[in-house]
Amino acid sequence: MLYRTFFGGTVTTRVYPEGIQFILPWDKMYVYNARIQEVPHDFYVLTENGFKVHLDLSIRYRPEYKLIGVLHQQVGEDYVNVVVVPEIENVLRVLIGRLNTEEVYTTEQSLIEKAISGAIEQVAQRYVKVDNVIIKKMQLPKSVEESIRKKIEQKHVADAYFMKREFTHYASCFTFQKLQVGVVILSLSKKDAKNFL
Repeated sequence: MLYRTFFGGTVTTRVYPEGIQFILPWDKMYVYNARIQEVPHDFYVLTENGFKVHLDLSIRYRPEYKLIGVLHQQVGEDYVNVVVVPEIENVLRVLIGRLNTEEVYTTEQSLIEKAISGAIEQVAQRYVKVDNVIIKKMQLPKSVEESIRKKIEQKHVADAYFMKREFTHYASCFTFQKLQVGVVILSLSKKDAKNFL
């Protein structure tokens, strides 16, 4: 990206490719990496009930090649820390801030993916393409993780108890019906019983 000191400032209509370029001594050339890059980011978010959740992200992005001049003019060289990271962080803060701690632990991945794609669209309006946001780690406080784990285990134990109870009920009904058939067969005469079987 070229900045012309005496002839109009930032050149937004042309992106200079790799190779040797002729630059006047009073002009300045800014070099942007147009390849996919990655920035790690970790931060804390508060849930609806006030617990801290630690998120560790990996954001993959690249500048829109043909719009690098406009990106430089309107955002600047530090566009990653000005646009990309804050936008993704804000969306996740809002999403997780609406959930209580248990919902964060058990939430559907699709809910988080929808929120992240909304953030990606907002970043794209700022001349940057975010390829992917990966949540590498989501850590709740240890006490909360343990209590949620116990609650889920208790739910599974209760579900197993009800399943066992239903199975026992159906088995006893089946046994009772077998007994009724046996009584009917005993009450018939020998001749009728042979025909019945």
